[in-house]
Amino acid sequence: MKIYKYIGFTMLVATALTTASCSDWNDWNDPQTMADANPYSYKTLWDNISSRSELQNFKIILEKVNCQDLFKTNRFLTLWAPTLTDAQRDSILALKDSVIMNQFIKNHIAEYNYQATGVLDSRIHTLNDKAYAFTGSNYAYTFNNVKLAQANIPNNNGTLHILAGNSPFLPNAYQYIWIANDVDSIAKYFKQYEITELDPSQSVLGPIVNGKQTYIDSVMVTYNSMTNSMRAQLNNEDSTYTFLMPNNEAYDKMYKAIKSLYKYKESTQGQNVADAKSTTYATITGTSNVEYLNFLADSLTRRQIVNNLAYSHTNRFNKAYFDDGSIALDTIFSTYRNKFSEPDRIFDDAHIVSKQKLSNGNAVIVDSLGFKSWETYNRENTIVGAIPCRVLNGNLQRKLLNAADVNTELVDLNNQSGFTYCQAEPTSSFVKPEVDYYLTGVLSGKYRIYAVIPPVNIDKNDDSETILPNWLSFTMNYFNGTKLVDYQFTNERFDPNNAEVITHNPNTGAEVKTKIDNKDFFNNIEKVDTMLLGEFTFPYCYVGLNDVYPNIKVTCSTKFSTLASRGHVNAFDRTIRIHAIIMRPVEYDDYLKEEE
Repeated sequence: MKIYKYIGFTMLVATALTTASCSDWNDWNDPQTMADANPYSYKTLWDNISSRSELQNFKIILEKVNCQDLFKTNRFLTLWAPTLTDAQRDSILALKDSVIMNQFIKNHIAEYNYQATGVLDSRIHTLNDKAYAFTGSNYAYTFNNVKLAQANIPNNNGTLHILAGNSPFLPNAYQYIWIANDVDSIAKYFKQYEITELDPSQSVLGPIVNGKQTYIDSVMVTYNSMTNSMRAQLNNEDSTYTFLMPNNEAYDKMYKAIKSLYKYKESTQGQNVADAKSTTYATITGTSNVEYLNFLADSLTRRQIVNNLAYSHTNRFNKAYFDDGSIALDTIFSTYRNKFSEPDRIFDDAHIVSKQKLSNGNAVIVDSLGFKSWETYNRENTIVGAIPCRVLNGNLQRKLLNAADVNTELVDLNNQSGFTYCQAEPTSSFVKPEVDYYLTGVLSGKYRIYAVIPPVNIDKNDDSETILPNWLSFTMNYFNGTKLVDYQFTNERFDPNNAEVITHNPNTGAEVKTKIDNKDFFNNIEKVDTMLLGEFTFPYCYVGLNDVYPNIKVTCSTKFSTLASRGHVNAFDRTIRIHAIIMRPVEYDDYLKEEE
């Protein structure tokens, strides 16, 4: 009874499926000769259907939709004939003829000859464009997971197998979007991206009329630009997917969580640092169109929800997890090519509402999307070895060290092929270099911001006699909703009981003590130093605002520059080296610290 209940609720998609009648099938495959089919059989498929008592309910259904002639023709078919109870027969007869045709009759028929012999592991394409497994060996075979009660009954126009039951109609992942219960939110979203257009390659050309090509027979094809951008061919019967589907409750919950990170402000401002020649900056102003900003926030939020819903079983990690039940790799990849640890958190039984077998995989409906935010919609932004947007008072070099040239006593390469950083060497002994970066991908959320500073001997080939630390300051410029504001980072390592730096007068050798405060940063030269600059909550989102960014400026301390100008150059390194600027969501940073 289960399959017929399913057929009933798939009536909503019947009009979207092919509605060809049996009379439309007279031009398919060329007939096999009787010798090709079986030299000892002179019965048609219809003769065998009519003469077998276990197929009489099936015969009644065929007659109801005037399909008996199909099995009398010389077109060669393979039929997996269903055996039905009277109640099952009556349930099917109550459906529309188009549903009976497309989701029941065509679901049991394929073109050409498919014998149940030897070891089978095939996928059969039925007349309703579904693909089902035909498998087995040693006289034990199944079609679409239904046992064959009798196999290889010869006919002069085909092969007949009799099932111990019937082959359930299974939607593919794309079809299931429109018929699953309580998933209206994602269905409405995907529907916006469904496109139907002419396929010239399958259409029959007609005459050119008024300079335009016409077609005698036009073939229209439908595709979905959103699922295509996810790299998920959900309607491909020859693919296998696990399709994660949030119900409306899960969708709404995730929408609220993500939307909070896309808070926009009209006329958001940013400094034009790249084109500035001094410390005076032109202002770049974003759009003042509130309607557009609301659309942008809604669009980016909804896109983030669906990006990672499809998982292809062709990926070896996914196959191990979904098909083999192995968690040894503890990793899966969405078709959007995002990597996820702890897949059991995503496919948590406690949040699975239902599972549905599909013709190309499985659908899993959940009441909560168990993604880690930092693996999906609130990811770490890291500027690694990137060319800064501006360098002042310094000669810029981008250093690309091969692994063999990296001082691995200072850094663990973690199987990386090398190490990249940018350095700005002062143009004279009287200037302080400055290196500026635009901060991209900034959401309206809370981050911990780090600077990764290597010492000069990160390069094995460096011949510096003395390795000196940097004395740096970090300033960020952002828009507070009214104006552009400078934010000075403070050093959590600052010790007020050790708040001075000692240098020496180059002429007399006398000690010179200089007071420092928590705005001064000194890197540890014993390693590639990841220095926490601070924790900061951006009030507004910058994603999608063309050329409008917050920025961070890295400079040699003014105090040190003053000392350097007086010849006190033996205590600190004025060449700025930056491997990375890291903007890490606080939630992710807390998680990493717990894992340490």
